[in-house]
Amino acid sequence: MRLLYAVAALILSAAGITRAYAQGEKADSTRLRTMHEIIVNGVRATDHAPFAVSNVNGKALEDFSHTGKELPFLFARTPGIVAWGENGLGTGTAFMRIRGAAGSRINITLDGVPLNSPEDQTVFWANMNSYASILQNAQIQRGVGTSTNGDGAFGGSVALSTKAVSLKPMLELTGNYGSYNTYNVGGNFSTGMLLRHLVIEGAYHHTGTDGYIHGTAGNSGSYFGGITWMNTSRNVVVSYKNIGNYEHTGQAWNGVTAGNNDYSMNTYDGIRSYADLYKAGLGRYNSLYESYITEYDANWNPTLKKDETGKPVAERYLMRDGNPWSRTTDNFWQNHNLLSVAWQVDSHWSTSATLHYTYGYGYYDEFRPNNKLSKYGLSNYTLSSGKKLKKTDFVRQKGLEQHTYGLLWNTTYKGKRGDVQAGIAAQQFEGNHFGRLTYMANEELEKAYMKDGRYTYYDSDATKGDMSAYLKGTLHLTPSIDAFADLQYRYIHYYTNGINDRFIAQPDGSYQNQRLLINQDYNFLNPKAGISYHRGGHEAYASFALAHREPERNNFTNNGSYPAPEAERVLDYEAGYSYQSRCWYAGASAYFMNYKDQFVQTGQASDIGEPLTTNIKESYRLGVELSAGVAPCKWLSLSANAALSMNKIKDFDEYVETYDAAWGWKEPTVNHYSNSTLAFSPSAIVNGFIDLHFGNFTATWHTNLVSKQYLDNTENDLRSLPRYTQTDIKLGYDIPLKHCGVRNIALGLDLNNIFNRHYAASGYVYSAIVGEKYHNDNRYYTISYTPMAGFHTMGHITLTF
Repeated sequence: MRLLYAVAALILSAAGITRAYAQGEKADSTRLRTMHEIIVNGVRATDHAPFAVSNVNGKALEDFSHTGKELPFLFARTPGIVAWGENGLGTGTAFMRIRGAAGSRINITLDGVPLNSPEDQTVFWANMNSYASILQNAQIQRGVGTSTNGDGAFGGSVALSTKAVSLKPMLELTGNYGSYNTYNVGGNFSTGMLLRHLVIEGAYHHTGTDGYIHGTAGNSGSYFGGITWMNTSRNVVVSYKNIGNYEHTGQAWNGVTAGNNDYSMNTYDGIRSYADLYKAGLGRYNSLYESYITEYDANWNPTLKKDETGKPVAERYLMRDGNPWSRTTDNFWQNHNLLSVAWQVDSHWSTSATLHYTYGYGYYDEFRPNNKLSKYGLSNYTLSSGKKLKKTDFVRQKGLEQHTYGLLWNTTYKGKRGDVQAGIAAQQFEGNHFGRLTYMANEELEKAYMKDGRYTYYDSDATKGDMSAYLKGTLHLTPSIDAFADLQYRYIHYYTNGINDRFIAQPDGSYQNQRLLINQDYNFLNPKAGISYHRGGHEAYASFALAHREPERNNFTNNGSYPAPEAERVLDYEAGYSYQSRCWYAGASAYFMNYKDQFVQTGQASDIGEPLTTNIKESYRLGVELSAGVAPCKWLSLSANAALSMNKIKDFDEYVETYDAAWGWKEPTVNHYSNSTLAFSPSAIVNGFIDLHFGNFTATWHTNLVSKQYLDNTENDLRSLPRYTQTDIKLGYDIPLKHCGVRNIALGLDLNNIFNRHYAASGYVYSAIVGEKYHNDNRYYTISYTPMAGFHTMGHITLTF
């Protein structure tokens, strides 16, 4: 019934458009901006809402779009966010955490439409580097925040809003080039008003790079096309937007592998440094494939590994096309379609509806040398010579295809005593996961198994329905005090079946795929309430929120025959105060996020050999976020923000893989920890800025500090990322013109990591107890670091017509 009401609203709004067109009155840009905001009001925190909020304006987004970097690197300038990129430059595959929570716990919407992949519950920032050029603003809510559409916000949410249409004809062309042959080219245009009611817009941006990490060369980009029909006298706007993105990049998810059995780490000022890695030329080392062909002598001189015949191993890895590494790539295409109607009914009521459909398709190819046939469910093969073939080289292709479609509807009432909003969201997801072998080094084996150039070794389908409804409102108790309440109901149904990329040994020595049959329903009620005070530059708030989050796909598939994972829950308590004067501001917010059944890795492996991500009964995040700024004169401003936190598991049992001295398997060792620190949760994140703005010249100094991050949940310094700092400088100069067809020329230069710091922003660790040499206090371990580039630059020019 709710869907019928939403469709009726859409039809009634369209009828209003027809009447508006008959009037044909002149459009008003202020009203248009107001109409555009109606579409995204449902997922954004309003002014004075009792939540921790950072807003990124259109100017910052426009400037950032020239860098070619993914949006997490812009958001990391706000409190409590860490960002990193797989290729070391920030282009291509990128990630972020908010308050220590990773991508699957961060809700992302674009004009209210969820961007998170419904199964993995994350956004893959790998081909969205020019989205910034089409955005009006972005709002980051830390913590649970207000109700949103799609997957639950467990660390935070980011609401992206596209630009309101330009009523004047416009063309903007931009070109950028920098280190490691990184470039970004593109343009935006608007026809301005046509036929008194129509605007057509478009944008296209493309980024290419050789990558800082070896083997990460790639191309990515995005495009936008929009048609908007409007009549502001009737306060009705309808728009269709097509937004797409693509990427073809090299892989580097292995990063730089190091540890006490590979590359010893030096100590410097009480912490481990990366000096030996970089001096050895390993700062750009990609252990995903280089470890197959390269080794280092005692003086860290690289040499090619040789096989038993004395030939370089690399020669064996030259496949029949002559190059194995060109086949080690990540590829993804995505296309979003949004049809929206917004109607300002009168001075009190407004409503909007959006129909959306997203298609996604992607895969990655990976060269796998000397793999067992059983890894792909194949039995040992008897060659025509009579020899048993147990291992060979493969290229595996793992991918997915996704269809997501849905409907959003929101309505708002604004009165003297307060505001009320209500909305519904319905979304259906259909997906397919597949795994194929596209190359086998042994031609006889290839002929036996591969048909049409491939052999499918796993295949599964999934559907996920997600429906929610919310009602929220603000009551003005006094001119300075507001009370806020928000109630959301969410229902999820998840179903998947087929065969998975896991193989179980059978009594006869053969291997059989893990069978998937998951059929789960979830019903969540998520209340939120708060109060705020605002007067004379003073702002204060306090709030409480309850949120739930269903397990993601891997929580099920990696579980083997273990019990199904439980949904997570968090109670989020927030409070804050800020003061804004004419020339300075300061603010502080505190939070306590108390989790029940949060997913963490314990070190356990399931019966199919996968790392178990298990529900932990109790854990919490406690912190304070600070911000301050001052403008001592018209051309200078200083600002900073800091996030200081404790992130703890109250009771934690770690399961450590245990072997005898000959690497014979033994029962895991169990260690109990009380109040250990959650992995990837730095206790301090600090940003400092100096901004100069003199005439048409601007300059920004930005220094970022991230404290130590543990790579597992045991709070062990040996298995951690050392703290790091790095500094960027951004320079810009505008040249306004009036008489040559060009309205403005903008020149810019980005100087990144100017002190050439060698650091890793993320990584992962494997550790085990092996015999007496590697006991519990001195384990065997291997760490894989994600190193970021040293000093690198990017210059850019933008022409506006």
